[in-house]
Amino acid sequence: PPPADLVWMHWVNSRRRHARGGFVSNSQETHEQVADSDTEMGLGGSVLCEPKKGVYGTRQVLVFVLCFAVTFLAYVDRVGFSISYTRLSEQAKTTQDIKGAVLSSFYYGYATSQIPCAWFAAQFGGVRMLTVSVLLSTVASLITPGDANQFTMLCLARVLVGVAQGAIFPSIHTELGKWKDIIGAQWFSTVVSVITSGMYLGSATAMLVLPSVAHSSPVAVFRVQAVLGVLWLLCWLTVNRDTFLVAAPSVSLPSEDKEIGPDPSKSQQGTTIPWGRLLRCVPIWALVTNNFAFHYVVYVLMAWLPTYFERGLKMDLSKSNLMNFLPFLVMFVFSNLSGLMADRLIGKQGMAVGKARKLLNSGGFVSAALFLLMLPSITDAHTGVLSIAIVLGGCAVARGGFALNHLDVAPT
Repeated sequence: PPPADLVWMHWVNSRRRHARGGFVSNSQETHEQVADSDTEMGLGGSVLCEPKKGVYGTRQVLVFVLCFAVTFLAYVDRVGFSISYTRLSEQAKTTQDIKGAVLSSFYYGYATSQIPCAWFAAQFGGVRMLTVSVLLSTVASLITPGDANQFTMLCLARVLVGVAQGAIFPSIHTELGKWKDIIGAQWFSTVVSVITSGMYLGSATAMLVLPSVAHSSPVAVFRVQAVLGVLWLLCWLTVNRDTFLVAAPSVSLPSEDKEIGPDPSKSQQGTTIPWGRLLRCVPIWALVTNNFAFHYVVYVLMAWLPTYFERGLKMDLSKSNLMNFLPFLVMFVFSNLSGLMADRLIGKQGMAVGKARKLLNSGGFVSAALFLLMLPSITDAHTGVLSIAIVLGGCAVARGGFALNHLDVAPT
């Protein structure tokens, strides 16, 4: 490693000795230095502090913030494209069939890339995969045409964005799973909820800011997204610069009482995925069903909400920014509250993890379903926006169940 990293590793080892209240031999220290130089620890790519529960270094905090930011930018992109393309399609008088095909093309790339991206994240690390994801998404934003009549190019650009963004959540969850024991069960739901709630704040911000931008220049929305992607990449590469200087990790997370370094007995190399057992596992299908229900509702609303506001509720998006902002702001707030509620039920109330997940999951989905049934009969703009807010709020509460449960049963 570079000299600066050697100094850093010496400091880490000295802190480790101090924490133990004793000394280690030169051979032990040498072994630890090699382990530190060859291991990407947690989200930040290197050890920042003694891995005690609830204790984070500066880099961990920065990476948590940047993970929040990448989910924020991903959903600015999704909602922003819906807003800007709605404007472009109105100018070009595009049919609803063509509009639907363009808006749905993102999800073909997104759905097909999830499993491969999860495998790549496990093999090469979430830090690297997030870098590739944002880089591809930025390129796709740059090549997105500003003409609604360029159907093929629009679809190809959106498929590429979908493939790129398919790596975001598998990468984040892969890395968070390594830190579950360090974060602690009493805070894990909250940390995951806060990081992933960036997608709802991104949606809310897009609905608040971008309608005015799209009204003046729809193509400017795509370019703004590309610029934001470049800025994020610069920050990410700066924070994780040493991650790209070492080999991709295949190690287990050290516990508080273990040496920092790779554990050969738990190496992921050579392991095979038991597809047959997975496909026959009823709890896994329960998670798949819940994910399908949640994302079907949220993504349909996200893609078609601008159209629903304009055609169904007769709203002018460029003049109703605060009302557009409300549903996703509610989702952002309740997504974080669901994490806090889950941690309180599990940590302070002593409720079993499975029972707490089911309670939040069922309560959120039932409330969302009731208000979804009311939507077709609503014609008043204020009532419609409030109903959408409750639907999305209910879905956000459900994330305290299904969206965390896969990390309970398969942390890495």
